[in-house]
Amino acid sequence: MSQKKLAFVFPPFASDYPDDPFTNLNGFDDCFRKYLSRAAEFADPDLIKFVIPTRTFLEDELKTQYISYIQACSLVSWFRAKGVVPGYCSGYSMGIYAALFQAEVISFLDGLVLIRQAYKEIKKVTGPIAYGMSAIIGLNQDDLEQLIRKEKMNLKLAIQNSVCSFSISGSAEDIRKLTESAQKEGALSTRVLNVSVPYHSVFLKDTAIGFNEFVNQMQFRSPKMPIVSLIDQELLLEEHLLKNEVVRNLFTSLNWYETQLYLQELGVNRFVECGSGKGIVKNARFIEGDAVFYTANSFTSLLDTK
Repeated sequence: MSQKKLAFVFPPFASDYPDDPFTNLNGFDDCFRKYLSRAAEFADPDLIKFVIPTRTFLEDELKTQYISYIQACSLVSWFRAKGVVPGYCSGYSMGIYAALFQAEVISFLDGLVLIRQAYKEIKKVTGPIAYGMSAIIGLNQDDLEQLIRKEKMNLKLAIQNSVCSFSISGSAEDIRKLTESAQKEGALSTRVLNVSVPYHSVFLKDTAIGFNEFVNQMQFRSPKMPIVSLIDQELLLEEHLLKNEVVRNLFTSLNWYETQLYLQELGVNRFVECGSGKGIVKNARFIEGDAVFYTANSFTSLLDTK
């Protein structure tokens, strides 16, 4: 299988768990349970209770980040055992930690440490203030920015997924107002996300000092493959660039749209969403180009034929 034309994309924490998302991955559950056990022993003993059908931990943002990271790392290991290693990888939002694991920049346990510390720094900054995020499809950037200015909302565009798909961060009250206004303006879909943190926005700017100090004390190894930045589409090949990306990821807006277009320019024609959901795959409907996007489950069906 040609690795140069393949990219793994690691999604953020889950807002839901699809039923049986890994049915085609024979032996995956054993791999996942091994990583889950290590995480429970190291980070949080409650993690060992996780099972998809009961929708475990969906109201606990830190635990869902842990679970998404564990699932992603388990997929990395499962695919490696099958001889599948991508030519490129990228971390969508908090998926950055799994991308670092894929590229062998950090260990599995290092990723848990980074997730925990980032969340700690975030909570220092946000305190009791009610924040939130929303996803809006069907309005372009100008439309959204005009709505925000018109109603003087304390909001920022956090992630661009396509020319007409965005995630927005800011005041929880204004997030609700924006979704209502966007519906009136003809948005195809609006959804308030199940998070209380304004990720990828200036509202988290004050996390920079503490998190930067912590990250710089950690050892990052040279990546075994290029990690592509969602911030500026740079190839992250050096330690200082990787550490800077991890810190900026919390408070800087991301552009998945430009990132996947850049990956296509590099020759990537297959993307695998390495998580339990299929949000990135669904978003591909709005993306130009001939690349094909797969869930881990659907991509696995190709392995016996290639």
